[in-house]
Amino acid sequence: MVFDKLTKILILPLYYLIHHNIIFGLIQKYFLKVFKYKKFKFFLNIKDIPISNYSSFLFNTYEYNDRTLIERNLSRKNHCIVIGGGLGFVPCISYWYSRNKIIVFEINRKIINNLRKNLNYNKCKYKLFLKNLNFNKKEINKKFYLTKDFLSTSSKIKSKKFIKMKNLFYKNITDINQYNTLIIDAEGDEEYYINNLKYLKNIKHLFFELHYNLFTEAEILKLMKKLKKNRFKIKDKCFNSFYFAKS
Repeated sequence: MVFDKLTKILILPLYYLIHHNIIFGLIQKYFLKVFKYKKFKFFLNIKDIPISNYSSFLFNTYEYNDRTLIERNLSRKNHCIVIGGGLGFVPCISYWYSRNKIIVFEINRKIINNLRKNLNYNKCKYKLFLKNLNFNKKEINKKFYLTKDFLSTSSKIKSKKFIKMKNLFYKNITDINQYNTLIIDAEGDEEYYINNLKYLKNIKHLFFELHYNLFTEAEILKLMKKLKKNRFKIKDKCFNSFYFAKS
């Protein structure tokens, strides 16, 4: 679990009863099959989804933290870059709450077709990159580790299997300065993007999921100081997800 210690204690029973339950997961996978949320519909044509994770689609708790902050805080003023496309859930609600074209980055080749299908089905206007957004022109590739859970492709959660994903240098995105909002769900790489905010001078709004399981308290404090140094102040929070805005 990626939450802080207090949140773990408070929500542990509900987490395993509703959000991470094998029995409900089997019902979702074999009988309902697709994931529906409000007016949206998402196909689940992905091999590496653990059965227990399917229950989050059944009870609409999938990406609850991120979606709550996006729905409360996004509007037409936001032009979004989404790091970690996943199923397309966060990109879709980001597009429809802002009604502005989005940029989406995804580094897992196995899920890219399903991601594109969901973005198209939900009529999103987007630009999709099967690459890793990077701020060092000399770094051509970055190593990411693979697990049996498609959600856990990460540069920090190590496993025996890995891929080397091609980096995309941020200056090679011609219209990047037109985007003012960064949304990060990158399994620990929130650290990388927070530490490099100085390169994205147009970013005024920052949404990210903080993976407490991957950082020490000292490292988290350092990230918060980095945000303060870049004049970002916390505006909203839901469990381990945060919304910061630049003053």
